[in-house]
Amino acid sequence: MKMKEWVILSALLVGANGWAAEAPRTSPAEAAKVSAQKAEDDAKKAAEEAKEAAQKAADAAKVALDKAELAVSNASQKTAEEAKQAAIEARKAAKVAENKAAVATRHATASTRESALQIEKSAKKAAAAANKSMMKAEAAAKKLAKSGAKTAQTAFEEAREAARSAMEATKETVDKALQGNGGNHQGTEKQ
Repeated sequence: MKMKEWVILSALLVGANGWAAEAPRTSPAEAAKVSAQKAEDDAKKAAEEAKEAAQKAADAAKVALDKAELAVSNASQKTAEEAKQAAIEARKAAKVAENKAAVATRHATASTRESALQIEKSAKKAAAAANKSMMKAEAAAKKLAKSGAKTAQTAFEEAREAARSAMEATKETVDKALQGNGGNHQGTEKQ
């Protein structure tokens, strides 16, 4: 009985060793190709997410500009608060776009890196402009609350100009994202 168990165990070990000695199913070249394709897919996905976030930031910046325009023509506390809130939303959207652009840059392959860096730089500029717009809208709302409509009018005009700058910077980010799309499909989605 013992001898029989040893024979079976030996046969199993020989079979396992033979199986382990088989050539791997994928060659190193194939593994590198799969890895490169995965990196390219990750870069495309990150670039697409950055483009979508930039578009949302542009939409929010447009709303902020519209609210700032309204606040200039109708200097009331309600419009001041709406302009301030729209500027805050635009700042948040611009920050998300900036973060998505940074992710796209990190995932970028050698062929997409330059375009991703340009988009990231534009997104940072848009986020800074949106932040400035939010601060100006906030200051205008405070001036309106403390003083009168006349003093607030100048502050609202400054807020409107800051919102316009934020919208232009955000539009630049969207344009760069659409042109380069992270270096992929150049020119396919120009508006």
